[in-house]
Amino acid sequence: MRIAAISDIHGDFQSLTTVWSDIETRGLNKGPVLNAGDTVAYGHSTMACIDFVRDERRNIVSVAGNYDINAARFPAREESFRRKWARLRPEKFLALKDASADLSANAREWLLALPTSTIVDVEDARLSISHYAPTTEKEGLFADTAETRLAEIAAQIDRRYDVVIVGHTHSPFVRRVGSVLFVNPGAVGRSFGTPTYAELEFGPNTEPVARIILCRVSHQ
Repeated sequence: MRIAAISDIHGDFQSLTTVWSDIETRGLNKGPVLNAGDTVAYGHSTMACIDFVRDERRNIVSVAGNYDINAARFPAREESFRRKWARLRPEKFLALKDASADLSANAREWLLALPTSTIVDVEDARLSISHYAPTTEKEGLFADTAETRLAEIAAQIDRRYDVVIVGHTHSPFVRRVGSVLFVNPGAVGRSFGTPTYAELEFGPNTEPVARIILCRVSHQ
């Protein structure tokens, strides 16, 4: 069985539809499509992206990213966010403010209800999906994260998962450490014209394998 994993859409509907078209072309939309969070912020199609992953494609399994949570909570935390980011990271503050303003009440509730991690079983494999590294609160995993660190996480997982899918860093990679396959699909949005996602393949009595797929977006 072959499936797809995406992450960090960041409100970019054009890139999302480009990636989804490629996923369909490769026949990867037959099973679950895993979304490792940060569906909103920075792009200008907040609701279109939410409607797509929430309603139009019901086989998408989503978890919450930090931008999802912060955009949903923005009205209640605007002043603390302003103190934290308005001067040092004004683009982040404005991205959250704009994404929050675009949210319908129902979409805000949906974002707040998203789990920070979830588990999906595919064939004989168990997959963990989270925005950050599992067993951590805010650690991102990169293509060049030390193998010793990945080994520590794999040991903490204690064979509970065969595949760990994360997002957040926009750093696509596939790395096997011990018995665990770590996959970061990279980013759909904020990808500088080259969105990425991951293709994963599962079979009976075989280890899961994955690869990163690059997509070109032609901006009109």
